[in-house]
Amino acid sequence: MFEDDNEDDWLNHDYQRSLADFDEMYKRNEYIYIDSEDVEYILDHLMISNQLVKAKWAAEKALQHFPNNSTIIIRQAQVMSMTGEINTALKKLINLEQIEPNNLDVLLSIASFYSQLKHSIQSIKYFRKAFSVATGDEKVEIAIDLAMELENKDDYLSAITVLSSTIQEGHKNDMLVYELAHCYERIGDYENAIKSFLTYIDEDPYSYTTWYNLGNTYSKLENTDKAIWAYEFAILIQDDFVPALYNIANAYLDANKIELALEYYKKCLELDKNDPMVFCSMGECYEELDEYEKAYEMYHKSTELLPQLADAWLGKGIMSDLLEKHTRAIQELLIAVDLESEKGDYWRALANAYENNEQKTQALNAYEKAIDLEPHDKEVIIDYLSFLAGQSIESVFVAVEKNKNLVNNNVTKMVLCYCHWMVGNQSESMIIFDEVLEIDANLAKSLFLHFPEMNKASYFIDRLQEFDESKDNEEF
Repeated sequence: MFEDDNEDDWLNHDYQRSLADFDEMYKRNEYIYIDSEDVEYILDHLMISNQLVKAKWAAEKALQHFPNNSTIIIRQAQVMSMTGEINTALKKLINLEQIEPNNLDVLLSIASFYSQLKHSIQSIKYFRKAFSVATGDEKVEIAIDLAMELENKDDYLSAITVLSSTIQEGHKNDMLVYELAHCYERIGDYENAIKSFLTYIDEDPYSYTTWYNLGNTYSKLENTDKAIWAYEFAILIQDDFVPALYNIANAYLDANKIELALEYYKKCLELDKNDPMVFCSMGECYEELDEYEKAYEMYHKSTELLPQLADAWLGKGIMSDLLEKHTRAIQELLIAVDLESEKGDYWRALANAYENNEQKTQALNAYEKAIDLEPHDKEVIIDYLSFLAGQSIESVFVAVEKNKNLVNNNVTKMVLCYCHWMVGNQSESMIIFDEVLEIDANLAKSLFLHFPEMNKASYFIDRLQEFDESKDNEEF
């Protein structure tokens, strides 16, 4: 909205002298004539350095000498907007627009003021006016501003039209492409988002940031192979680009290629030795490799660097629990749930630690908090109901009856299959098992993992064998 404080200009003795002269005037509150060009530079300098009281005084005094100088009027309005007088600033510029309807600075300032006031319709109107009178590279920034204002109204299709037309006019710019791809992603059109990046890459194949953003889009689609492919090109072009190194490591972790993930996380640390997110992710890798002490060490380094990182505290707590240091685990997990109190998996981990530490009341409270937050999470349901089953079978039936989210849930049915069997309702148990088996065979098979005593019930073993044989015959 105003000229950058150009270092070469301000090294010029004349401008430095003008600024010194102005400071003396301000101290004495005695304004003397200053050339209009010098005033403009002084105002730009004061606004950039946030000396708004001085800037307001300078503009008011200068306009006494140059009442029709549109640049000074615009600067005065901009100072007003920066000090909260947006409505007054708008009136000044709307009056000026009547005199200079195609003044780009006027139109952009009005659009910006309306945007600050959350008057999107008016803001869009003036950004469109500015876009229509702009030429050359000016159109790029205005197109992005206009698109973002349209996005604020969830009008992504109009934003796409503005951005696409600007690109088609020959304005090749990576920011235009990123914003266009963002709009496509917001309407779920990932195919066109990817096409936007690939089209720009055809024009500029060495734009590592475009390759990186392409990888991010593939990651959102959970297309891990393509994401890795794009990140690899970004790194090939710019081998010290940490975001690409970090995201390719994440992609390899998602693909369960743990050693490769660790390799790239270590490369991140070579460039930034104190990145808490990298240490936290490395903790997850070592956890996957069942190297719990090493995982704990990584999570601990993460919390030292960023004490507010809840995921790292969660990792520490889970590792401590697996290492049978249950009291320490509880202390660490309490910090995690304090930082992220609305995450059911955090409460589940805390409940596990309480249960392992024989603190049954605290475990029940934590499980109930977890199930309230994540009523459909399979792991939360199985841990909660398994815990209740360990206390009394009847408590499982009561809990399911009270919680409507648990009724007709397949995980719940698997637990009820066990519970009915244990209280002698064998027919009911068999019916439930067959029902779960037809819907989710893997879940039915997990019955024996969660309740090993069911391995002694021959019906279920035989039924699974029959089911597998029938599936084999179907495939044959």
